[in-house]
Amino acid sequence: MSNEQDTVLEVQGMTCPSCIRHVTSALEDIEGVGTVDVKLRDGIVVVKHDAAEAPITQLIDALADAGYVSKQRQA
Repeated sequence: MSNEQDTVLEVQGMTCPSCIRHVTSALEDIEGVGTVDVKLRDGIVVVKHDAAEAPITQLIDALADAGYVSKQRQA
């Protein structure tokens, strides 16, 4: 991945281990996504991805399609 970056997304509606699997699967299905680390307690997901292949908007759209509202956490 040439444009690899870590993006932190705030995700609403994650409540259980099933949500972790659902969110992880939705993001890992995207070409250009390397790793997905769901932190259920904090309501965030850290995604290592190629920004050119998998832009942040695509990550947010994939989560919306899976039933979750998300946004990029600002530094």
